[in-house]
Amino acid sequence: MFFLPINRDRPPEHTPYVTWSLIVANSAIWIVLTFSGLNNQVIQEYGLRPAHWTVATLLAHMFLHVGLLHVAGNMWFLWMFAPKLEERLGEVKFTLAYLVSGVGAAGLHSLIGHGSTVPLVGASGAISGVAGMYFLLFPRSPFDLIFYLGWLRLKTFNCLTRVAVGVWIGEQLAWGLITSSRAGSGVAFWAHVGGFVTGLAIGGAVTTQANEEERRAILRPPPLTAEERDELSADRVEQESGITSLKLNG
Repeated sequence: MFFLPINRDRPPEHTPYVTWSLIVANSAIWIVLTFSGLNNQVIQEYGLRPAHWTVATLLAHMFLHVGLLHVAGNMWFLWMFAPKLEERLGEVKFTLAYLVSGVGAAGLHSLIGHGSTVPLVGASGAISGVAGMYFLLFPRSPFDLIFYLGWLRLKTFNCLTRVAVGVWIGEQLAWGLITSSRAGSGVAFWAHVGGFVTGLAIGGAVTTQANEEERRAILRPPPLTAEERDELSADRVEQESGITSLKLNG
């Protein structure tokens, strides 16, 4: 059982060069390492091990992935949240926020599993930070929140950012608590939580720099007008999602 949030907001006018670069870099690294037969070896060498991490693994683990669904799911989530944030923050600040979120994700993961020697890899911690920033800074974006049982699609809920992303991070926290006593769950739920909290903190810092009108819209977003609801419903009919199976994994 899991929830999949799908962003229905209009894309920004700004070309998201950093977002594209991250998608290309992560995908290219996985393709090269996989087809050269070195992926497992590099993961063992540069994956972040909570028991003895290094600065090199702290950065490198964000660009390593286990398999096709892992990298594809993460890059799809990145594309769903990152372009508007890159436009809002600017390329340099967005890049720094992304990397800091990845560090924050690794930090909480290491704190919870401090004795683990299992390597952590994947961009999902940093992407969870992007989701946390989006959660705070773009509260009125339209979302579809899809409820799955296994891979069976049961129900789609129409909602805005803070419901859709809030349900998703609540699910990550719940699974983190459930799997804390187990070994080898395969998904770094606490990294997702750590990245999200780091992203919230960064979003909070951005909010303090906003003008009064922007800050009010972020902290107390007004409800949708009847016209906005009608427009949203029309957009959903035209943009029915074909995504049925991708899930953010760490």
